[in-house]
Amino acid sequence: MKKLLVYLEEETHEDLKVLALRKKTTMAALVRSALESTYEDELDAIAGERALDEAIKESKSTMSWEDYKKSRARQVRTSA
Repeated sequence: MKKLLVYLEEETHEDLKVLALRKKTTMAALVRSALESTYEDELDAIAGERALDEAIKESKSTMSWEDYKKSRARQVRTSA
């Protein structure tokens, strides 16, 4: 996990501290949760792009859609 320094208005900081106490959690957990829920779709898209880039770089560990369908068809025939 990496650290991020965020500057907040004093009042916002105090309110966040009170909210964290009420919810029995940390201020950092509240901020992480807010970021994740606010930007969930965009963060998922970025993670998907990163995974696709990694799969392209590691093409030996992937198979084509056609090869996958053939493999599944063989599995279904042998298990039936």
